[in-house]
Amino acid sequence: MKRKISISTLAFNGYSIDKIIEILKSNQIENIDLAPLTIFKNWKTFFNKYLFLKKKLNRNNIKINAIQGVLFKIKTKLFFSNDKELNNLYNHMHKIVLACKKLNCNKIIIGSSSFRNKRNISKNKADKKFVDFFSRFKKVLKKNKIFFCLETIPKQYKEDYLFNFNHTLDLINKIDCKYILINFDTSLFHYKKINFRIFSDNFKKIKNTQISSKNFKNLIKISNNNKKFSKSLRNFRNLKSISLEMILNKPNQPLIEKSILNFKKYYSNQ
Repeated sequence: MKRKISISTLAFNGYSIDKIIEILKSNQIENIDLAPLTIFKNWKTFFNKYLFLKKKLNRNNIKINAIQGVLFKIKTKLFFSNDKELNNLYNHMHKIVLACKKLNCNKIIIGSSSFRNKRNISKNKADKKFVDFFSRFKKVLKKNKIFFCLETIPKQYKEDYLFNFNHTLDLINKIDCKYILINFDTSLFHYKKINFRIFSDNFKKIKNTQISSKNFKNLIKISNNNKKFSKSLRNFRNLKSISLEMILNKPNQPLIEKSILNFKKYYSNQ
């Protein structure tokens, strides 16, 4: 049985949407994790033209698995912005939720170390502000049946707040909303040994799963941790879909296609 696989558009920096679609179709990829500003110049353009993107994807039978990069080029900092700035951020994310629904997608991935950089603020104070802010979205997420997927990011990627999976899990439980869950990225194991039970034991709280290489490079060479994760998934039938995340500044088509081939080899079969 085949698992649904997706690839993030972060792999296609500098490519036109037509070229991206061409590569996807030639490699039998039918799903993407959409990072809007890899395709559109700015958020204003995205909000004005995403229905054009929807039509183009529909014509080519490509679906959007999740939207990510929703805080890219957003200057607001969660722990250091005033009420007006936070309200503007709320409005931006509210528009993302509505766009997500119209794009027939139900998942929004939220990472961004810079957005939640806490510096010298205490953990307790940061946690309260984090929970309060994301709790504001409970009604709009429930109304539109859209999921926020919060992501843990290792310290090595300049993360000083949500670098521990159990901390993210604790915040999810405090927010207490069925539409605010976790994006599980294997970047958790870029700098330490894999522990598959972190994934399997908490799977009910995980809404989206991504595979990545160290520094989010290509998948030409599969790390030992990613191989072990793949092997563990063979006996874990609950995962029905999985995504490949590569952040490539100067991608070339052969490199992308080889990475897709490896991704399929290790992760497409249930």
